[in-house]
Amino acid sequence: MRQLTAVALAAEVGIADGTIFRHFKSMEEVVEAAIDRFETALASTFPPEEGEALDRLGAFLVNRLKLVRQKPELMMLVFSGRLAEAGGEAGAVRVGKIVARSVHFLRDCLAEAQRRGEVSQDTPVMLLVWMVIGVIRGASGGGHGTPVDTGLGSEQPETVRRELERFLRRSGRP
Repeated sequence: MRQLTAVALAAEVGIADGTIFRHFKSMEEVVEAAIDRFETALASTFPPEEGEALDRLGAFLVNRLKLVRQKPELMMLVFSGRLAEAGGEAGAVRVGKIVARSVHFLRDCLAEAQRRGEVSQDTPVMLLVWMVIGVIRGASGGGHGTPVDTGLGSEQPETVRRELERFLRRSGRP
């Protein structure tokens, strides 16, 4: 957390550095609040557990892409590793667990889709997981804080969902 100072944070958000401490007792509380916001934001993108695996995965993807569009700075903090770094050892563990929930969700959906024959069994599940995460990371600007303009228009999340599902259904086929 050496690089995160009240002065730097205040300059970034456009307030006086002392103003931060009207709301938080310490920089540690600021980081804890950021991790809380990150956890809440990601939790809101998980679809209900019932339904078909690829439908759940698609809903998750659309929700995450919308989140990337709404809060690119939050995703940048995570993809860059800054949020985990600012949180110290305990914060890094907590951020890791939050991220792991998404990885497990994707793995479970893709493994179920493979078992049902909806996705090729020729591609290892974890490779498919990292492909999906790569799509989300790419849409977020790769961790640079600015969402990528893909030229897909306002329907981008649904278009990405459709194309990814088509790709997954074709994967491993000649």
